[in-house]
Amino acid sequence: MGAHAGLRPVLERLADAVDASSQIRYGKRWTGPDLRMRCTTTEPVYDWPEGAPYDGEATFTWMVPGHGSHASEDDHVDLYSNTALCGFYWVKADRPRRAEGLPDCPECRREVQLGAERPRGSW
Repeated sequence: MGAHAGLRPVLERLADAVDASSQIRYGKRWTGPDLRMRCTTTEPVYDWPEGAPYDGEATFTWMVPGHGSHASEDDHVDLYSNTALCGFYWVKADRPRRAEGLPDCPECRREVQLGAERPRGSW
């Protein structure tokens, strides 16, 4: 951590606001978050507590009716213990179903994108 590590959450929130405004402006033509606005693309944005639900492996997108789509490392639904990367919980009775693409949840989407393998750019 550098001397400016305390600024990271503030800068990430600012980047979230920029991404949200771009999404509104471009609508269906929006291609996703601008990772150049992020502090880093090689480290997770959040420090997960003990027992973190995500270890950087493959993720799966789940549509939970009434709650949008979220990402989870689980490829199946457990009866009572389903946790998204953002910390959202759901149960089998919520009738989640697998979905394609990135999740609607901005926190889950960011974690998935930051955890993805990508070539190092010059920016």
